[in-house]
Amino acid sequence: MKLRCDLNINGGSRKLLLIPGASETGEHVALRLAACLLFWDLEARAEISPDEPALADFEFLPDVLALDESGAARVWVQCGKLTPHKAEKLTRRLPYARLVVLLEDEAAAWRQRRELTAKHPKGERFEILAWPGKTFAEWTAALRERTEVYGEAGGGALNLVVNDHPLAVDFKSF
Repeated sequence: MKLRCDLNINGGSRKLLLIPGASETGEHVALRLAACLLFWDLEARAEISPDEPALADFEFLPDVLALDESGAARVWVQCGKLTPHKAEKLTRRLPYARLVVLLEDEAAAWRQRRELTAKHPKGERFEILAWPGKTFAEWTAALRERTEVYGEAGGGALNLVVNDHPLAVDFKSF
């Protein structure tokens, strides 16, 4: 699912084009858009070039990235499951960045938290956010190839109108 988005959030506006990668699902694209909205005030980006200087030492890219004033990674968002191997690399290479995992539901978030706690000595560095109940299904059902989003976002919550569908979500933190 390709998304052409007109975003009007927190009094600002941006256009965003999300084109899925070769093996990227529509659900993953929907998570990337949500992550951009959650970190809107930090100017989070979902279309990141491999040439980004902040990612010079990485063999993989974040799903969403926000940079600080010096151009270093401020927030790194992984949409979907995070492997212990990738978690190890992120905590080692990004000692000061906020590391966030955004998941589709609470069950997946519990599994991710247990795995990170059991297999990674710095697993507590990862903030795991999950869509509560059936809100992720509501979110994906509201998205279209041409998507307009209006509202407020931040602080772990979205209060939006998505293509004429109201949606209010307080993400669960794990």
